[in-house]
Amino acid sequence: MYELLLDTANLTDLTEYLIKWPVAGVTSNPSILKKEGNIDVYSQLAKIKKLCGADRSLHVQVVSNTTEAIVEEAHRILDRLGRDVYIKIPVSAAGLPAIKQLADQNINITATAIYSTLQGIMAALSGAKYIAVYYNRMENNCTDPNAVIREIRSFIDGSGSEAKILAASFKNVGQVTAAYASGAQSVTVGVDIIKSGLGMASIDSAVEEFAKDFEAIHGSGQTMETISE
Repeated sequence: MYELLLDTANLTDLTEYLIKWPVAGVTSNPSILKKEGNIDVYSQLAKIKKLCGADRSLHVQVVSNTTEAIVEEAHRILDRLGRDVYIKIPVSAAGLPAIKQLADQNINITATAIYSTLQGIMAALSGAKYIAVYYNRMENNCTDPNAVIREIRSFIDGSGSEAKILAASFKNVGQVTAAYASGAQSVTVGVDIIKSGLGMASIDSAVEEFAKDFEAIHGSGQTMETISE
């Protein structure tokens, strides 16, 4: 099953697009939350979780940098926002043991800051539910994200792991579609990228041309609804 998640903390966008688009969840991180200005972080996340409802996932990132502190912070997040929240933890020397410890407690983990196949494999072996591959950042580091996605997906499929690759960090539509094509089951993108993919001039031109041709047949201002009356 393939999924689309939104990478935003903007309540206005989420109120509109969680309904309009086929969205499976919402991801956030401190950088995204910072864009919303001087907010109470937990209050903002609680509002986002309410918008998500019971059918969409919410992914919240820790900021601690030791294993013990990461585990403690994860439990605080769950206590404040609910046990079904996905805790985002970087796959680092400190983060990996925390992922395993929390996953062993049946806590939902989204492993983040993945730039290599080895990180993805270790996160899957440690029990992470999502493997967040940083697509654009990998390209900026002269690493092929599509190859990494394919390799992690091959490991997941071969090992029987239930982890899903959640491709993230995109700058354009082409990167999103390439991530899916390379084997990512999920992607998380900003609202602006989806809007740019749906708002291309060529799409508007095609729609306008179809409308003109229809009016040429049935008259100005006519639609399929009006001609059936």
